[in-house]
Amino acid sequence: MQKKFIINLIFLVGLNLLVKPFWIFGIDRTVQNIVGANEYGLYFAVMNFSFLFGFILDFGLTGYNNRTVAQQEHLAAENTSSILGMKTILSLVYALISIGTAFIIGYDSIHFKLFMWVGINQILASFILFLRSNVSGMQMFKTDSVLSVLDRLLMILFFSVLLWGNVFDIKIDIFYFAAFQTLSYFITFLIALFVVIRYTRFVKISWRLKEHFALFKRSLPFAILSFLMLFYYRVDSVMLERLLPDGSLHAGIYASAYRILDALGMFSYLFSVLLLPLFSRMLAQKQETGPIVHLASVLLLSAAVVVGVVSFFYSDPIISRLYVDHQAESAIVLRILMQGFMPISAIYIFGTLLTAHGSLKILNMVAGAGVLLNVLLNFYLIPQFFENGAAFSGVATQSMVALSHVVLVIVLVKPAGIRNTIFQLIFFGVFIWIFAVLLQNSRLDFMMQIVAILGTWILFLTISALLWFRSRKINFSNLFLWRKN
Repeated sequence: MQKKFIINLIFLVGLNLLVKPFWIFGIDRTVQNIVGANEYGLYFAVMNFSFLFGFILDFGLTGYNNRTVAQQEHLAAENTSSILGMKTILSLVYALISIGTAFIIGYDSIHFKLFMWVGINQILASFILFLRSNVSGMQMFKTDSVLSVLDRLLMILFFSVLLWGNVFDIKIDIFYFAAFQTLSYFITFLIALFVVIRYTRFVKISWRLKEHFALFKRSLPFAILSFLMLFYYRVDSVMLERLLPDGSLHAGIYASAYRILDALGMFSYLFSVLLLPLFSRMLAQKQETGPIVHLASVLLLSAAVVVGVVSFFYSDPIISRLYVDHQAESAIVLRILMQGFMPISAIYIFGTLLTAHGSLKILNMVAGAGVLLNVLLNFYLIPQFFENGAAFSGVATQSMVALSHVVLVIVLVKPAGIRNTIFQLIFFGVFIWIFAVLLQNSRLDFMMQIVAILGTWILFLTISALLWFRSRKINFSNLFLWRKN
């Protein structure tokens, strides 16, 4: 399992490193600079509004299916047949509730025109994630890796032609951006559907209400968890846009920093994509999860610490190289917001382990507390501190949830060596922060300071890897003898 995790993680992260940074900083950032903070802020707020009801689209079915297929692969065809029918019905419910809520909160015609595209995108993305849950549940991680970047790869292709090809004489606006996302998602959906049909051999979609009701009962805890986590993760920008007179502008400033967090968060999410089916199968077979927990934590959480340090000390030059407008305001938001990357990454590891363990009741209680904390903090801080208040609310909420997950893993799952893993990460975190503070008084320019911090992180990873290989008597070259998908 450790070989499998390492090889597929290298492939998955490598593929995403090739595609998603160019998407975020090449295409998405360029579009944001072209349309301006106000128009992009409107899109960002509407997009996050569409996320709030995303739990209806999925209703926990993706997480439930991924865990079930990883433990009992022969159920893939039966689950696919039933869940596709149920998700079609849920898509209609999602559309009705979202449109009704949009009327209640005062969306105008521009909001609705944009929401039409964004809502369709959410529906297609939900179907794609479900289809991918079959692929990763069957341990076909390389195929899943390709599907995970396909929509972004298509967007890069389309917008490279539109932005720099000088082929079409059109003025790029946020509606073109959303519409081409729809096209990219639709193509990806068709390809993912073809893969699932080929490997699961499911014949037709089931519309039997009895099956749907049984699925509803089994997936309900996953649905509640999805809703609560999406809510406290995405509600900040919606509240910014609604609570402030010039909310779209503040949401746009917030989005400038948030897009960087979102881009890096994609890589944290990749860990959970691999870990959920691995943890589920390991727990079903009563295997020890400690080594995988240690490996994932050292790799991801040490990187998250470095991201937090670099963002705190060098937010001004980072933002000035990415954006044109509102650089000073965006830099302050980035400095605060990126401190949430560490707890977000921890949630993707420890929350995933708790999900595989079946501890959904306690996870929902923690997530519910997170929603309450986030909303209360936003109501208090946004009117006073604007986008900075929203950033602080997010960091505080994620930190509370992450700490709860770590404690619950220690108490409920008891993976071997977890306390040693936590000690190593605390030691590294304290050391790298002290090192970064000392660098501020050096004569090195900021780029060389960042290189020094990255070099220290690589040294930490190297030492940790050598100790890990030595403790398990693993020959590094043997890792690449793994032949399965």
